[in-house]
Amino acid sequence: MSETIRLPQFMRDAELRAASFDEPSNTIEVIWTAGATVRRRSWSDGPFDEELVVGDKTVRLDRLNLGAPFLNSHNDYDLRSVLGSVMPGTAVLKGGKGYASIQLTRREDAAGIVQDIRDGVIRNISVGYKIHAIEKTERKNQVPLFRIMDWEPLEISAVAIAFDPVAQVRGGKDTELHECRVVRGDTDLNAVRRIRMMQQQRQAGIGR
Repeated sequence: MSETIRLPQFMRDAELRAASFDEPSNTIEVIWTAGATVRRRSWSDGPFDEELVVGDKTVRLDRLNLGAPFLNSHNDYDLRSVLGSVMPGTAVLKGGKGYASIQLTRREDAAGIVQDIRDGVIRNISVGYKIHAIEKTERKNQVPLFRIMDWEPLEISAVAIAFDPVAQVRGGKDTELHECRVVRGDTDLNAVRRIRMMQQQRQAGIGR
């Protein structure tokens, strides 16, 4: 049994790789996911554990590898918030982690923030992502487990304080929602297999 729900964009803490700034190219290296399990809460489900499944068949890298933005605090309403972009083709998955190179801007109005990143004053990084499919498992005497089987990083941001894992990118009436498929992992394994098959077809360019 599966159902479709609507979710906002979520975010997770990411990592600026120590001493990764390269002066000639004006770039830095980031680890934008480590696939950890975090505790979240929703109005409909209450508390639950969210596990990001990191693998070639579960993470959609297209947006990152087309040059997704590197933003100031997830602000996607103002071009002045763009501090750089992901260098095309550098977003990769290795050993359960996601890596990418960021090309920093040389704009004068962003020079102070970029310099703080270069100097290691600004160290906190966060990734914003969209969830397309969840495998939900009810667990006795525990909160449910949501395994994110199909997800898409949209942007990476420099942030002042690492975000609490329950946070979402936007809130209130302006929240942009998108459809997400939920499969009951403990009752319908065939549906999970179908989702994974569609993911494999998408990766092979057969389906959308």
